[in-house]
Amino acid sequence: MKNNIKKIDNIALKDYCSFKIGGIGKCLFLPKNLKELISLMNFLIKEDEPYFILGNGTNVLFDDHGYRGSLISLKYFNSIEKIGDEIICGAGVKLFQLCSFCVDNCLEGFEFLYGIPGTVGGAVFMNAGAFGDEICNYLSEMTVIKEGKKINIKNFNFSYRKGPVDDNCVITNVKFKLKLGDRNRIILNQKQILERRKNTQPYGQPSAGSIFKRQHDVIPAKLIDSWGLKGLKIGGAMISCKHAGFIVNNGQAKAGDVKLLIEIIKYIAHLHGYNFELEIKIL
Repeated sequence: MKNNIKKIDNIALKDYCSFKIGGIGKCLFLPKNLKELISLMNFLIKEDEPYFILGNGTNVLFDDHGYRGSLISLKYFNSIEKIGDEIICGAGVKLFQLCSFCVDNCLEGFEFLYGIPGTVGGAVFMNAGAFGDEICNYLSEMTVIKEGKKINIKNFNFSYRKGPVDDNCVITNVKFKLKLGDRNRIILNQKQILERRKNTQPYGQPSAGSIFKRQHDVIPAKLIDSWGLKGLKIGGAMISCKHAGFIVNNGQAKAGDVKLLIEIIKYIAHLHGYNFELEIKIL
C-alpha cells in the first residue's frame, strides 16, 4: 500500500489476546484515522484479503497455526469526550478507561462494565453485558464503515450478545447517553461489581470469558457444572473450577486443547438435548 499506515509483520498472536494462545499472524495494521481505515479496507477488499478487526483480543481464540488474513487494530481510535449527559468515544477506547471517565464526570450506568478487559467497539459489536444489564441500553448513535463508506446509525436492532451490525461493518465511533450521578456511589458500585467478578469468575487467569451464549432460560455454565465437567483438562486448557462457563489456559495450552474441550462440551450438551452456540470467535 502506498501510504503510511503502521504495519507490524509476523506477530505472535498469543501476545494480542487474553487467552495467551495462538501461532504467528501474517500482519497487524494500525490505522490512525478514518481516512487511513477506509483506504486500508478498500485495499484489502480489492485484494480479496480476509481481515479481522481486533479490539483487545478478549473474545477470540487464535489457531495454533496462526491467522492467514490481516488483523486491524483500532487502538488509535481512542478519543473520548463528554457533552452534557452523553459520552462520545472511539471504538478503541478500553472499557477500563470508559469506566474511569464516567467516575471523573459523575456519569452512572456503566458500572456493570467495570472489570471487563475489552474495548468499546468490541463491546458494542457483541452487545456486552453482565449482571442483568447490557451496553445496548445506553447506545444512542454509532458510526460505522461499510463498503468503504462512513455511515451514521441511530436505529438499532440488538439481541443477546449480538450487536446491530454484521462482520462487514467496522464500528469506529459511538455515542452513549447516561445519567448524572454521585461520584462516590459510582465508585462504590464499581468496586462491588469487581469484587463480584473476582468471587464468581476466574479473574486474572488467561481466558476469553464465557465460551457459550445463554439462550433464553438455558444457562450453559449451570448445565456444564451439573454434568460434572468443572476441572476437566485437555493439555494446558481446563474448564474453570470457579465458573464452568469459562475455559482457562493453565500455562501452555494450545488452541487445539481448547477446541477439543469445546467439542466435548457440545457433544455432551447434544446428548442432553441442547445445542450450545459459541460466544467467542475462533480464527
